[in-house]
Amino acid sequence: MAFMKYIPAAVGIVLLSGCSSKPVVTPKLQQVQNRYQKTISNPDITEKAPLALFQAGKIYDLSFHAKDKEEANHLSYLLGRELEVVKESARQADLKKKIETLKAEKQKAQLEAKETELLLLKKKMEQTEAKLKEMEELNAKQTNRGLVLTLGDVLFETGKATLLPGAQRAINKLAEFLEENPERKVLIEGHTDNVGSITYNIDLSLRRAQAVKNALVAKGIDPGRILAHGYGEAYPVAPNKDAAGRQRNRRVEIIVLKEGVEPVDMMR
Repeated sequence: MAFMKYIPAAVGIVLLSGCSSKPVVTPKLQQVQNRYQKTISNPDITEKAPLALFQAGKIYDLSFHAKDKEEANHLSYLLGRELEVVKESARQADLKKKIETLKAEKQKAQLEAKETELLLLKKKMEQTEAKLKEMEELNAKQTNRGLVLTLGDVLFETGKATLLPGAQRAINKLAEFLEENPERKVLIEGHTDNVGSITYNIDLSLRRAQAVKNALVAKGIDPGRILAHGYGEAYPVAPNKDAAGRQRNRRVEIIVLKEGVEPVDMMR
């Protein structure tokens, strides 16, 4: 390295000076010169503090030209101070390297954690998509209000709010979906045809919506996530002129709301 060239130069100067006046070397100066020699033999320090070591080499060369004891002691002080600078520079370089290593390890750990989080999120999305497909098999449809599953009149006893066994598959699938998506809430709306009084129809539609809610609660779904409401004949999906149209209007619509949406905000 660059500072090494000063060592043979110093030797040459000492030889030449032998022809005239002999340089003064005190025990203190000799000691610090030995420290310098020991320092430059340490590859770890030469790698981490080359510039500081180069500066110390200049003082080291001058230390062989002391004219008297006073100058020798002054040069020993200067060289000793430069060697402390070398030591501190090496320490700072080592500290910087450790910090960079820790930062790299932290970034790696954060990246691995992020990758794990993304994998878990991907898995959850895949599971949700699978459940959505199962719901679609039950004729559930995506709308701007959420995922809508319709239970027709044939799934209730005639004129009553009692669910028939045929509704159990839909209830089970819906309960499973809600268990795996606890952040989503449900709005259940009961509807009837126009046969009978308005009061009777509203009461029947509400009781049927409540029956669906009770079935979900029985499956372990928190009742606080479910709002049941009856609209009677107010919102037909087909004309009530014939039996087929009236049957379509007798229904319970289960709306699985989007995340963060409250049932009361999606009521008609």
